[in-house]
Amino acid sequence: MKNIKKMYAGIILGLSLTIPIGSVIVNAQPLSIASQNTSYNASTHADVSEDNSDYILNIGSVSKVYVTTAVMQLVDQGKVELDAPVTDYIPDFKLADERYKDITVRMLMNHTSGLMGSQYSGLFLLGEKSEEYHDAFLKNLESEQLKADPGAFNCYCNDGFTLLEIIVERVSGMTFTEYMEENICKPLSISNTGSVWNMDMDRQAPIYVNGNVKLEPEYGLAIGAGGIASTAVDVSTFGSAFFTGNNVLLSEESKKEMAENNKTGDSAENFGLGWDEVEKEDYKSAGVTVLSKGGDTDYQHASLVVAPDVEISVAVLSSDGGSGINEKMALALMDEALKEQGINIDHPEEEKPELLSEVPEEFLKYEGLYANTSLTLSISFPDKKYMRIVSVTSDKDFEEQFMYTAEDTFVKMSGDVTSGNAIVDQPVQSYSFEEKDGQIYLMDSYGGYSLYKVSEEKVDSKVQSAWDARNGVTYYLVSGPSSEISYAINNHFKLRTSEDAPGFVNGYRMQDENHAGVDYVMPGTVSRDISDLRMEEEDGKEFLCLDDYGLKCISEKNIPLFTDDVKNVELKSDEATWYKLDGAKNETLKLDIPDNASVYVYDKYMNIKYSSKMVGYGDSVPLPEYGMIVFVGETGSTVSITR
Repeated sequence: MKNIKKMYAGIILGLSLTIPIGSVIVNAQPLSIASQNTSYNASTHADVSEDNSDYILNIGSVSKVYVTTAVMQLVDQGKVELDAPVTDYIPDFKLADERYKDITVRMLMNHTSGLMGSQYSGLFLLGEKSEEYHDAFLKNLESEQLKADPGAFNCYCNDGFTLLEIIVERVSGMTFTEYMEENICKPLSISNTGSVWNMDMDRQAPIYVNGNVKLEPEYGLAIGAGGIASTAVDVSTFGSAFFTGNNVLLSEESKKEMAENNKTGDSAENFGLGWDEVEKEDYKSAGVTVLSKGGDTDYQHASLVVAPDVEISVAVLSSDGGSGINEKMALALMDEALKEQGINIDHPEEEKPELLSEVPEEFLKYEGLYANTSLTLSISFPDKKYMRIVSVTSDKDFEEQFMYTAEDTFVKMSGDVTSGNAIVDQPVQSYSFEEKDGQIYLMDSYGGYSLYKVSEEKVDSKVQSAWDARNGVTYYLVSGPSSEISYAINNHFKLRTSEDAPGFVNGYRMQDENHAGVDYVMPGTVSRDISDLRMEEEDGKEFLCLDDYGLKCISEKNIPLFTDDVKNVELKSDEATWYKLDGAKNETLKLDIPDNASVYVYDKYMNIKYSSKMVGYGDSVPLPEYGMIVFVGETGSTVSITR
């Protein structure tokens, strides 16, 4: 296998610091690949060791295969039944929707539970571990509805795997970390796999913002859903436990159960139990079964691909990049390993679409408003020459153009079709229309749902006016602990309405002056994470609440200016204090920040410029002329400011 060792001696995954780490197991023998750090932007990356194989990284949702394995071990022992209700093992699990009683263990594993998606508050913390996410999880679920009947269709769901984590704990009498260490790590003789509760997180591959500014380590608190940390060698060794004939962790029956295609209803995904995909067409055509799982946290990424029958396991982990890129690397390594066994995988190039200059008359009936869970947009066919998609209620305005093809599809174009200066966008993005049960959908090339055609319904003028008053208003996160990772990324939410989409705010249907909900839930990952919108007023301030995410945000209209007379900021738990920066040119603050508190500074584009979660941040903070500053902490604490 010497050719595999040569591959990817230096991998470029991003424009700043990137640390890709790969490992291949073939016939139970590890062949480790540790790449050099490389970057297009050599002036901004930090120095790291050329051999970075000792780093541990968050493997994100690859963790789901581990917790599924743990439950399947309990199935092998006769302690858990896959098709038994979850309530058999977690009696205090309940929702505000009686259908929850129909959710089975299997439905958690194959993403058919109908749960809303993900509780995000406290899910990932910077440099801090806390039991609060785990301990409050079941209580936080109690107010939730279901977005679909249990078993109706696949829709990727993190919360289902946190429930699996709790099942393992309730049945085994151990914490999930203890169970994993005893029943997965020890049998495989792997010592670099665990969670924040038993790992030295100072070994984590560094994470950066602004090119070379290092943040404190990223701690995942939903262990079963996405909180395991490991090395590439350990992950690929774990993958080898699924080789045919390897019964170290699971029986052949349980491994086969996990590898069966659980595609349900109108879903496009080939989910197994825990696995993202159990059928990859190019490999299936060559008679090779490949199982795969990807994982992404905010800053780190992972891919595991396993060919059980030919005994190949490949893991690629990275800081920066993405799980999709990692999977491409992993599959390239898989192909090389297969060649060593005389198996050549043919990856046919996608045929160049034959573009047509006119859209058939029959498509004109598809013109109108479309939506998904995040936005509303308009589809039209100008002069029957092409398809035009324009944002109507979206955080950012956009227009996309698509040309009709001989395959009865529409492909995305780069450039302007009307001027004749447009080419097919790469990689090719192809879409088609489909009618089912009186509903019109825009489908992607994999048969997945992208958009549904909006039905016209009248909305009360008072309701419309209430939401129109919030059009263009940005709401800033105030909930969560001081180490909440969302303050470093994804910390605001803008509401958008339009006279062209009456009754809609973003992708939500207005229900009354203070509530909006998802109008229609489509099968598949497009409906992955859902939360209704709820507005509330408290002490004269307006808040946007996304209860199913566990997030609360304050209106920018209620955020004061950061004036010279602000000398102390008294903190309040779960209500961060925001200020607007306006004219703070060349001003520097000296901050006295107590324990369990954080401060973040952003420029006018909401790019983070300073955080007390930056390693070696010091107490002197230069302010941008325009932007925002937020103080986060616990009731009773105060940040003192010297100018």
